[in-house]
Amino acid sequence: MLIRIVAILSLTLSASVLADAGSGDFMGCQLGGRYQRDSATSQQVTTTGNLIILAAQPVKPGDIAEVSLLTTPSTLTIGNITASQWFLTEEEGREFARKYFKLLRARYPGWSYGSEVMDARMNIVEVSFRESPYDLWLRLTKDVHEGKDMWRFSMTLRWLPDSAQGRAWRALSGDEQVAAKKDADQLLLKGSDLRGI
Repeated sequence: MLIRIVAILSLTLSASVLADAGSGDFMGCQLGGRYQRDSATSQQVTTTGNLIILAAQPVKPGDIAEVSLLTTPSTLTIGNITASQWFLTEEEGREFARKYFKLLRARYPGWSYGSEVMDARMNIVEVSFRESPYDLWLRLTKDVHEGKDMWRFSMTLRWLPDSAQGRAWRALSGDEQVAAKKDADQLLLKGSDLRGI
């Protein structure tokens, strides 16, 4: 009996530690899940009205600096999960990116090679792996981090844009943005002197 309990606990722990992007689980977060915000949650509003939230307790490799989430504005439904690290030089960033490219190819051997983008110097700056409905996107870009010009390597798990899940998340996001704008407009009107206008 004790052996069974240990085996069950071992399987449960290994499943929680070893994410599976093939089920939308990445860096301890779940696509389509709802993020639980607290008073210390760090967030920014995107130009479209969604939120970028810094995940408070992600499950991530030690060499990844942070995990951020793109969520809808009201229910905080997760639409993509991004793990990032920054480097002083492009070569450091490229070496790190090659490491994760090989690691992800080994971890998800059945995923197809989705796309590749090159910069003006013919250097690869983006690649993706796809297994419907998911798209795992790796990217190396120039960035400003903590006031310094740096190179950012990121890995983003998202839904393929034409997938049912991707369309549903965008529809939910749009509905929440419209509702939030309507509420903001009502507050503005309620608190304003509208005589004569």
